[in-house]
Amino acid sequence: MFKKIALIIVLFTCISFAQKDKDHDPFMYSGSKAVLFSFSGLSNLGANNFDGGAGIKFFLTPPMALRFGLQVNVSGTTTPANPVAPEAGIDGSTSSTSFGAEAALEYHLTTTRLTPYFGGGIGFMTTSNETKPSVTGTGTLYQVTIKDNAGAGFTFNVFALMGVEYFIVDQVSLAAEYRLGYSILSPSDMVVSSSNPAVTSRTTKGTSTHSLYLNSTGVLTLAVYF
Repeated sequence: MFKKIALIIVLFTCISFAQKDKDHDPFMYSGSKAVLFSFSGLSNLGANNFDGGAGIKFFLTPPMALRFGLQVNVSGTTTPANPVAPEAGIDGSTSSTSFGAEAALEYHLTTTRLTPYFGGGIGFMTTSNETKPSVTGTGTLYQVTIKDNAGAGFTFNVFALMGVEYFIVDQVSLAAEYRLGYSILSPSDMVVSSSNPAVTSRTTKGTSTHSLYLNSTGVLTLAVYF
């Protein structure tokens, strides 16, 4: 708790010191670049992945910036069928792979320490998964494979944004924004198959979804310029 309080005090001290500097060059200029992080909030302060991945921002001209986000997630687990007698079963497993990207254009209304901005962006995410339940028993065993269960498919979204960026010091800023967007999911068909050649694979058509949303994202987005 003391460390969190100390960090907050340091941040506000930097802000107070920076505000004394009235005559200052613009805080953004052509070629300015920043790496982006998302904070989890003052109750549990810590830098996290930007939008679930890596982010970077690049100023084309003093009022206009492009930012990009990239998300990659590959995970898997293995569940022993019979930890005591491994030979009496087939281990289960799960795996998931997702890849996404996002691009947004920001138009800043000022080049001062406190700069409101608006803009828009697009993004996509593709997800696939596979599950093999564990099997126990003796004799000839067959295992079921389930590919592309709920949530798998291709998601596309487009959004408008409005926010504020504040430079704590020359090379460090915090930003917050609102988004109004539309998202649509084109699902993959779920395929259930078996290692038993006598069992026919079954395909189930996925359910498509779409949504219109308004939310606040990057409540504390940290940008470090270089």
